[in-house]
Amino acid sequence: MKTVDYYKKAITRALNARESIEAAKLAYEHELTKNAFDGGILGENGYKEQLEKLAQERDAKMEGALSLIDKVGEEYATEMQELGRLDGAKIDSGTMALLNSSLQLTNEDWQELANTYKDNYVMTRILRERYNANRPKSDGNSLTMGQKNNGLTFVQFGQILQNRAENFEKFTKTIRNSCTYSSMPRNGAVDFASRQDYYNYLAKDSLTRMKPFGDENFNTVEQDFPVEYVQAKPTVW
Repeated sequence: MKTVDYYKKAITRALNARESIEAAKLAYEHELTKNAFDGGILGENGYKEQLEKLAQERDAKMEGALSLIDKVGEEYATEMQELGRLDGAKIDSGTMALLNSSLQLTNEDWQELANTYKDNYVMTRILRERYNANRPKSDGNSLTMGQKNNGLTFVQFGQILQNRAENFEKFTKTIRNSCTYSSMPRNGAVDFASRQDYYNYLAKDSLTRMKPFGDENFNTVEQDFPVEYVQAKPTVW
């Protein structure tokens, strides 16, 4: 499953969770009204116990719906772990022989290797480590993610998979929490047309911190996560 699909799956589950939470709250309020008439029969202690039971049932339904969002984050983290597994099949023996030789690679050589293996995390990890240990004399700085040095685009050595998992987890936690809010945050002077528009907005913001892997691309993010706004309602003081 591609990264964008994980975002879509999380949004779908969040929207479903929102509906389940609203239904659980309505059922709880309905039972409160219904049981209020039984207060005299149950007695004070019995009535309190009944209310506590109803609250526990409501909370269990809400948490059950929200936990489905968490599972998407767990699935993505598992996939990132698999991508980073030191699998011998992902290691190019020819390039390893070159890296282990006494040949001094130039910046252009390192960049060519970076471009070749930009979608192979295991090799980009090895290249990053070897570059820092054997970088050209003209380059006095260590390689760090997202920085440029002497014309090399170091981000092409791969994005740390843990960072990808943490970025996605932050997104899922944000939409998870928002499922319990009665209102949505405002975006400047406008409101989101729907809760999905708000989630799409968060997804696009999160994806700006992701780098595509393999045959992924984020060229259709605007179409995948459209955001519609409406005129903000005036604040009532």
